[in-house]
Amino acid sequence: MRCLWIVVVFSLGCSAALEHGLDESAANEVVTSLERAGIAANKNRDDGNGEVFVVSVAKSDVVRSMELLHSLGLPRGQRAGFSEVYRQSSLLPTPTEERAKYVEALSGEIVKTLEIVDGVASARVHLVLLEPDSLAGPLAIDGKPRASPQAAVLIKIRSGRVQPISAPEVQKLVAGSVSGLDPAAVAVVFTQAAQAPTANAGLVSLGPLRMTAGSRPIIVAVASAACVLLALLATLLLLLSRRLAGRSRGS
Repeated sequence: MRCLWIVVVFSLGCSAALEHGLDESAANEVVTSLERAGIAANKNRDDGNGEVFVVSVAKSDVVRSMELLHSLGLPRGQRAGFSEVYRQSSLLPTPTEERAKYVEALSGEIVKTLEIVDGVASARVHLVLLEPDSLAGPLAIDGKPRASPQAAVLIKIRSGRVQPISAPEVQKLVAGSVSGLDPAAVAVVFTQAAQAPTANAGLVSLGPLRMTAGSRPIIVAVASAACVLLALLATLLLLLSRRLAGRSRGS
């Protein structure tokens, strides 16, 4: 049991924080993705802020972990929808400020929906909406008719995955979220995420611990050395206690 405790201590001492300030859902997604690739990861609450989490990996796995997360588009940044954008509103917002908030919130809600699709690493949405009558009349400043609403969507597909959603489906989804937007006015661009690094063999178990196959020999060596050291200390204590007992009988 003491040997196992020492192994745990050594393992924690060789770990490095990979991601900070994650909510629990994002932290779980990161840990799951790492362990699927054969990288042992731990999720713990941040000491400075108990509401967020820190994901740690072994120092030897940091570079590969960062490359893997980058290829998967993880961790996802928190998308600002209506509830986030309007959580703190100014006392006297101008019509321009209110409109900018509305466009930002609507874009965020569409991004959230697109990123739910399995295989989508990340999405960006840019909306160009009609100016309300209070800000612009039936004609633009230069006298030309007001332009119709438009949208541009960039979708990054996870490495090694086939395109999970078609351009017409994206156009239909976006147009259905914006009043007066024609699906044909939605430009959709797909891009492939960077190739994920080659995964090592899966995680292996050593007692209650889980680790990569490459880390197992190191942990076993450390555990063996720790057990030998404990045995030597126990032997020295036994010899010392016998010597003290012999002196006490002789006196």
